[in-house]
Amino acid sequence: MGGGVFRRIVGLWLSAAAMVSAPVASAVEQGAAPAAEAKAAQPPSASSAPAPGAVMPAAYYGMTEAPRGDDLLRQVMLDAHNGERAALGIAPLVWDPALAADAARHAAHMAVTGRFVHSVKASRDIPASGENMWMGPRRLYGYDVMVDSFIAEKAHFRVEARLPDFSDTGRWQDVGHYTQMVWRGTRRVGCALGDGENYEYLVCRYFPAGNNFGKNPLDADDAPPAMATSGVDAVAPQPVEGG
Repeated sequence: MGGGVFRRIVGLWLSAAAMVSAPVASAVEQGAAPAAEAKAAQPPSASSAPAPGAVMPAAYYGMTEAPRGDDLLRQVMLDAHNGERAALGIAPLVWDPALAADAARHAAHMAVTGRFVHSVKASRDIPASGENMWMGPRRLYGYDVMVDSFIAEKAHFRVEARLPDFSDTGRWQDVGHYTQMVWRGTRRVGCALGDGENYEYLVCRYFPAGNNFGKNPLDADDAPPAMATSGVDAVAPQPVEGG
């Protein structure tokens, strides 16, 4: 789902965890939709136009290159996730370096292969973790745009319904990123960005995974399972100076 010609569709994303307890084995962990559109400047001549499938520097499209950095990524993701959770009265997530490292491996794999696909669950270093993903042209969009594409799904969220019926579109995948963000039972998050030749791949991992069949994100959660983390402590939400 990630390759192909750059059609000025700048964001694609796949939903959070699969229906973890889903009784249907063929249930997929995906839901894709376009994000914002690049406001591309008209090229001065045909000879300066990019090759099919190529992404030009930000200035070519009349844009400013988006800032990057691990600290900035962590803060933007925590702020966005916990802002949505706070609005619903749900406890904040903490940043987990082990989840971020696991996410980084899959993001790097997609950057190399150019294939925008969910990781195989059995390949994840941390069992029972969920996954949200985004893909877009490299360096054109900030981290806030990436995570805002998840948040925008709440417009279709049916607050009183349960999975698989909590989207007013009829497809739970259309709200699956948002519901994973605010899933009450999820405690930790870690994200990473893979930088490919033309596209970037954001991967966020969640523990425990949300989007459990027959449940609503706001349901009282069961006791969370223990998580093996490589011995690195999680990082609680905190402001970053100058961030």
